[in-house]
Amino acid sequence: MIMEIYADYNKEDKKLLGKYISPNSENSTFKGIPISLYREVTRLLPMKNRRIKFRGPSTATYTRPQSHMIKEFADTFAVYYDNKTILHLGRPGE
Repeated sequence: MIMEIYADYNKEDKKLLGKYISPNSENSTFKGIPISLYREVTRLLPMKNRRIKFRGPSTATYTRPQSHMIKEFADTFAVYYDNKTILHLGRPGE
């Protein structure tokens, strides 16, 4: 069963999230979000069925495993929802 979530945001929040929507060919829902926006974005998005993956290169002080990055050293992050969850930015019918 597919779960559809309608998140009714104001224009500024829709514009912010709209900048980071992933292409349909990606598994993520949002990607490339600067870590400086972590608190703001995660408060906006529904928590149900949500996963966050941190992204960034290794640094002089942190050598990351190939498929993992910790928040402290991340530059950006991506938001994933389960495959059966569809998030809409707006009300039904918009």
